[in-house]
Amino acid sequence: GLADLPHRYGRDTGEIVEAAARGELQALLVAGVEVADLPDPTRARAALDEAGFVVSLELRPSEVTERADVVLPVAAVAEKPGTFLNWEGRVRFFEAALKPDQMTRRLAPTDARVLQMLADAMDVHLGLPDLRTTRAEIDRLGAWDGPRAGEPLQTAGALPRPAAGEAVLAGHRLLLDQGLLQQGDEALAGTR
Repeated sequence: GLADLPHRYGRDTGEIVEAAARGELQALLVAGVEVADLPDPTRARAALDEAGFVVSLELRPSEVTERADVVLPVAAVAEKPGTFLNWEGRVRFFEAALKPDQMTRRLAPTDARVLQMLADAMDVHLGLPDLRTTRAEIDRLGAWDGPRAGEPLQTAGALPRPAAGEAVLAGHRLLLDQGLLQQGDEALAGTR
């Protein structure tokens, strides 16, 4: 284990994809990523194909699971307690929304449990055997106090000027896309 986080930056998503596509990474661990959501899905597919070994933590079949050497099921957010770190690095704890008798996949482990089991198998000591210990470690590390990303530099485009008798239909980005978690739920998917 480490007493503190390393002070150097790791690779971001784009750098990981590029390194894997160039064959520089022996293995990838991919959790809950839809290839279509990445900036360059074609390059991401190539990266998955080029990686020496791919482990996928996933709820449903996906483009990643199709290319993975090993697929490990994990519990859905509603089925487990856990922690989110928002874009600003703020911690948000949550509890399971479903009780065990309401779950369809009662035996699916949390992502943290799967990572701990993988680390144990590789003889790496994470020291995070349960949620309470994991939350305590997050608290020990404290809030991010390093540099933060600046505001976007994009400016709004010019507004269209409709002619007499015309209108401009404007809307916001959909809150629901065509994500994998909507498969099989036609009522929810129908709200797109």
